[in-house]
Amino acid sequence: MELRQLRYFVAVAEELHFRRAAERLHISQPPLSQQIRALEDELGFALLVRTRRRVELTPAGESFLRDARALLGELQGAVATARRIDAGQTGRLRINFVGSALFSIVPGTVERFRRSRPAVELELRERPTADQLRAVRSGVADVGLVRAPIDDDGELSVRTVLRERTVAALPSGHDLAGLSRVPLRRLAAQPLVLFPRAQAPGFHDLLIDALAGSGTAPRVIQYAPEMLTIIGLVAAGTGVSLVPESVQRLALDGVTYRPVTGAPRSELAAITRAGDYAALVRAFVSEASASAAAS
Repeated sequence: MELRQLRYFVAVAEELHFRRAAERLHISQPPLSQQIRALEDELGFALLVRTRRRVELTPAGESFLRDARALLGELQGAVATARRIDAGQTGRLRINFVGSALFSIVPGTVERFRRSRPAVELELRERPTADQLRAVRSGVADVGLVRAPIDDDGELSVRTVLRERTVAALPSGHDLAGLSRVPLRRLAAQPLVLFPRAQAPGFHDLLIDALAGSGTAPRVIQYAPEMLTIIGLVAAGTGVSLVPESVQRLALDGVTYRPVTGAPRSELAAITRAGDYAALVRAFVSEASASAAAS
């Protein structure tokens, strides 16, 4: 049985006239009649009663018409859904992000993406950079927003979506808080509060290497996995920290932020599986870049 036979039968059953059905289908009448007879032969029973003056449905034909309409309707629905998925208008997208990205592009990106694609289900989860790399490689996540640099092993596609300054987070009463800009070498001499290296090895090493390159061996006295905890420890006077500029939006009492002379830029990268050209994935990465440009 072919789908066109179902379409032909529905047209004849609705028109109850072979010539009008043929015109509706934009075919000639003989092939239409042949296909209806072939369908009846395959089914083993008559769908239509034909006379010189009229065409009528048999009781079996009436029942088959209802089911044929339902089948064709389901097919049209399946095609429409597949087209929306291909166009990036529906489906499910699993997004991972580092906590610090909440202070920059994540809120705007998610809001704009949901507004433009309300039928898409977004699954959002905060994860450290190292965990995101594993999640995207294994297919647990579709897109990750991570702190660069990362080791590119060819399994991932990496696109930088945001570049921002790295600033010093200082206790408000600290001597360096009185400066308009803090030299990196002076910051390196202070007790530091940083995130663990295992959380984002590339970004951690970038900061440590920059501090060490200023001529003073950096001294990390406290590690904390969450940006809120790091800033809270700075506010408590535990030490100083280097953070992405967008973290300044976390305005806790007792903390002052200052630009740092000689500090490396903080980069946020979108990672996807290499060769993943799904429309939803590409659309979200593009939206992240647009949100960064607009911020």
